[in-house]
Amino acid sequence: MQDNQHVKQMNEVEKFDEWVKKFFLDPETCALDHQLFSIDIYESDDEYMVEAVLENHDLKDIKVCLSDNELSIIVDDTHKPFLENKADTIPTQRKIPFPFSICSRRITAEFSNPILVIRIHKFSPGITADDINIE
Repeated sequence: MQDNQHVKQMNEVEKFDEWVKKFFLDPETCALDHQLFSIDIYESDDEYMVEAVLENHDLKDIKVCLSDNELSIIVDDTHKPFLENKADTIPTQRKIPFPFSICSRRITAEFSNPILVIRIHKFSPGITADDINIE
């Protein structure tokens, strides 16, 4: 049984490595990093980490959502008093589609202005939720 688990983990690592290469070579990723906010993705032995640089934002502006294999970071500034035309303002969103399902894993998020770090634990199951609590 452990051999099957090991093979599954190796397949996931290979998928992740290939996906990361494609993600960062995609011109749209680079454009969104400059237009909206930048994202970086890391991997350790125990977790995948998504790091977003959210300058000039407060914790209350940020929402992290999950849908099967997709992680979304949404920044909503529409309540800020300095916005002149709030009707034209829509929340900023970046979607990160993983090459495998992440919804049944333990996912944590912490915001230490201006950095949002989302940790997707490789081996710890979690409660399936649409929204991730940010600490």
